Amino acid sequence: MKAWKLTQPEGLGSLTLSRAAKPTPASGEVCIQVMAVGLNPIDYKLASWGYATWQYPQIIGLDVAGIVSVVGKGVTHFQPGDRVFCFADPRQAGGFANYTAVKAHALSRIPDTVSFEQAAALPCAGYTAWQAVHDKLDLKPGQKIAITGAGGGVGGFAVQLAKLAGATVYAIAEKRHHHRLLDYGVDAVIDPKTENIAMRLIELTEDQLVHAVIDCVSAKSGSIMSALIRYNGEIVMVADQFNQVPLLATTKAISLHEVALHGTYAHGKLEHIHHLADIGNTLSNLVGEGKLDPMIEESLPFDRLTDGLDKLKQQQHSGKLVVTVG
Repeated sequence: MKAWKLTQPEGLGSLTLSRAAKPTPASGEVCIQVMAVGLNPIDYKLASWGYATWQYPQIIGLDVAGIVSVVGKGVTHFQPGDRVFCFADPRQAGGFANYTAVKAHALSRIPDTVSFEQAAALPCAGYTAWQAVHDKLDLKPGQKIAITGAGGGVGGFAVQLAKLAGATVYAIAEKRHHHRLLDYGVDAVIDPKTENIAMRLIELTEDQLVHAVIDCVSAKSGSIMSALIRYNGEIVMVADQFNQVPLLATTKAISLHEVALHGTYAHGKLEHIHHLADIGNTLSNLVGEGKLDPMIEESLPFDRLTDGLDKLKQQQHSGKLVVTVG
């Protein structure tokens, strides 16, 4: 089979398209014939960082959609021919290939009305957004939320899920993303390059500020946004941690959350991985019902996968990039 292998953790230049042996699923695993993969910023970051458990050359890739080819011992709830997708275990990765072996309990089913490309766009960004909106904030109808980096994958899904939850949503994103975000029904869009975010949010909330913030940009951005959260409010950090910039939390009783999707396999229990599969089933059903846009900007052929990752790195995208494999 063909696969994108990272020869050393030295960036995208160390990714090569080469031959590899088709994997055999271990007990509790299934082998998937990969039909599409989603691209995410974590992919080009891992190409530079590596992972402690990887042995080089390492096949990378985490967001996988395809067809069950072979089931391993003990797997009874999936059969060859089933259409599935998942967020793969980063310790093994292996998604950027014609075939990959993944844990069966991490799999979600793809409805007949959803394409492989649409399903592949969901895991990393969609699961992160779901955890931010529902698991961390438990967002309620009528609450006011500001989402930074709303033009990207996580931000775009968070905007849509927050609106589906009945919240008032203020999307903060560059001008080129505004039309798409307005189509999602956001209550206001703010361009961080040309507008004063603080003044706009104070105006929009009539000095009441927001109940919560989902920050998809940086620790600095999160620190600035924390000043715009009301007393007993909450902030979810997606792109960074508060490791350098102070958070204005002690005087406002702000609750701080972080989403660590990539730590689910290493630090979570089986129930947490099952939860990812449940999220996947919910999101794919929402796509099939026309209630959630998978936000696919471009679908690339397999041999241009690194072009897509470079586009992400240069922040030239809007929404999601996927690669057709099968």
